Amino acid sequence: MNPTKKVGLVVAAIVLVAVVADIIRYATPGADKKTLVQDAGSFPVKKGTTFIAVYNAYGGIFPGLVDMVHKIASPGTYPCNLCYQAFGNFGMKPGWKSFLDSLPFEKVALHKENFMKQYEPENLELPVILLSNANSTQVLVSAAELNKATSLENLLAIVKSKVVQVKGER
Repeated sequence: MNPTKKVGLVVAAIVLVAVVADIIRYATPGADKKTLVQDAGSFPVKKGTTFIAVYNAYGGIFPGLVDMVHKIASPGTYPCNLCYQAFGNFGMKPGWKSFLDSLPFEKVALHKENFMKQYEPENLELPVILLSNANSTQVLVSAAELNKATSLENLLAIVKSKVVQVKGER
């Protein structure tokens, strides 16, 4: 077999495995009891323990490739401004990573399908950033606020304005 065919078969096998893995992940049932997301201000931010970034995109290898093409070909119609501002085509932007690392919370990232399995209301507008503690989960930064970000720096300013009150209090 010539090298070109070998490479083609390897690529086809990788794509097939990725598609099957994505199908299995999407078919996995959600939690029996979903966590209710409350409106912002349900508890003080300084009482939060977990920062949850919920992306308006599906997770997985195949959706990731589709998203990469979409960001390049038609950035104005890309449905997740949080993804668009915080991630480049090949991973998380260093400024977003540094910011997340500086937060005094546990960090969780969820894609759309995992959010819908674990939380309600399922139709909460995404992207959204949630804050959770042992008793409840609330909106920290709404989709409307996140969708106003025009750059990573602007996104950081928006999110920092919501968590500034916990710096130095933990």
